[in-house]
Amino acid sequence: MKKINPDSTLYEIIKENPTLKEVLYNLGFSGVKNEAMLNTHAKIMTLRKGSEYLNIDKEKIKEEFKKAGFELEF
Repeated sequence: MKKINPDSTLYEIIKENPTLKEVLYNLGFSGVKNEAMLNTHAKIMTLRKGSEYLNIDKEKIKEEFKKAGFELEF
């Protein structure tokens, strides 16, 4: 299982693992499907900060990443 660092930016995560774009979108990170947002805001927003800002449960994120074949340690 591939590990994901929660302090990576959303841009880095998607660039390295394009399949996670849909997972992130379904979790509530709607900006990842907007190319302008992906190429600007997502380059500075980390998964950790974004989940806190959007109030997305970290356990839910871990669960969805695991389903996609990734390990996430918050």
